[in-house]
Amino acid sequence: MLIRGATEADLPGIIEIENREILENFAHFGQAPTTLEEARSAFERARGKYPWVVAEDDGAIAGFARCSPWKARESYRLTTEVGVYVCPEWQGQGIGRKLYEKLFPAMREGGFRTILAGIAQPNPASNRLHEAMGMKFVGELPSVGFKQGIWISVGYWALHWSADEQVMK
Repeated sequence: MLIRGATEADLPGIIEIENREILENFAHFGQAPTTLEEARSAFERARGKYPWVVAEDDGAIAGFARCSPWKARESYRLTTEVGVYVCPEWQGQGIGRKLYEKLFPAMREGGFRTILAGIAQPNPASNRLHEAMGMKFVGELPSVGFKQGIWISVGYWALHWSADEQVMK
């Protein structure tokens, strides 16, 4: 399994994973499948500021992680939100952690100081992964997403690096 920075060539594999989550699950709150054009646009907006990483196995994308802006206002510029998605056949094998172990140092080196993760609840496996990465549960927003006919609560995890802390290795 190769964990590396994502390229534009990875976008079809990324959206295949993302669209499964959109259509079948609750980890992604999208309602309509992501198109290749939309993925390209998001990837271009992220380039050089918000890292994306993939797990590749024999040419296939097994999972991906990325970060994105938390909010648009300038005071949030050092805060980012993360997400990680792994193909069902690869889940439970540590791929999510390996993706984050590549992504987190890239975010730190890029100047981010606060990392946030919003996780649809319940999701004990994702909660454990984020806590294993040093993130702390900071609260839950009850019934904020409506998908597939049900209301979904979102728990939030946060990690803050002070300016003098070393980059995670």
